[in-house]
Amino acid sequence: MIEQVLLAILACVGLSMFGAAAGRTAAGRLIVYGGTVVVSAVVLRTGVLAIAAPVATLTLPIGLPGIGGAFRLDALAAFFLVLIGLGGAGAGLFAMGDARHEQAPQRVLPFYPVFLASMILVVIADDAYVFLFAWELMSLASWALVMTHHQHHGTIEAGYIYLLMAVFSGLVLMLALGLLAGVDGGFSFAAMRVAHPAPWAAGLVFVLALIGAGSKAGLVPVHVWLPLAHPAAPSHVSALMSGVMTKIALYGFIRIVFDLLGVPPWWAALIVLLLGGVSAVLGVLHALLERDLKR
Repeated sequence: MIEQVLLAILACVGLSMFGAAAGRTAAGRLIVYGGTVVVSAVVLRTGVLAIAAPVATLTLPIGLPGIGGAFRLDALAAFFLVLIGLGGAGAGLFAMGDARHEQAPQRVLPFYPVFLASMILVVIADDAYVFLFAWELMSLASWALVMTHHQHHGTIEAGYIYLLMAVFSGLVLMLALGLLAGVDGGFSFAAMRVAHPAPWAAGLVFVLALIGAGSKAGLVPVHVWLPLAHPAAPSHVSALMSGVMTKIALYGFIRIVFDLLGVPPWWAALIVLLLGGVSAVLGVLHALLERDLKR
């Protein structure tokens, strides 16, 4: 099954290249968005079948020299593949009709399939290098999509803040994974699972993972990019960012804290509950005061 997911990622890369070449034509736009719907359907089917299936792993000769790129499809990854498939299919179907009104399709089509592929790659990554590469690719592709209508008022500011927070998120997660790797440099997730860091290191990894993933998920107080970037992006991109990308951030937190780190410290739940509750209340208050539905 994991091979099907990797083929879906390669298909997205091909659609991106095709979109860069033929994005200005109506047929090209339909092919790219229709292709992402097919890819999303394949990912959705694979995720559903893999939830109850045995864990599948695969290592390819890419990534760090002498280590390669490790990939893993377990129940946690399969569940989030289902979310990506549902969100990607819905956004792609909407985009097939909405693309007729897009003023700058050549600025969207090369990056939209890459954005979808990067989220899939984050979920199946099984080493620090592949995970961080996919995380940064997800950030850069979504930033390029946010900047689609750069001539509109406020878009450049939104893109700048979004890129700043995206780089911050990747840096903090890199520090967290570096602590898990330890002095021996076990960059594979399999090595991190058996590393058993010291209590102080485990607590620091938890805090770093919460900040790094939380900033991508829109957790207060590192949520400043979210109400700026969503209105700036095209509608189907905004839907994919809010409906799927922020959930991929939750996946990153769950993978690091509950899988790689092991049993989190008892006080971790209190911090997550407090920040989650504050984020929910402030989110509702902001929504009540807004007149822009996307914002």
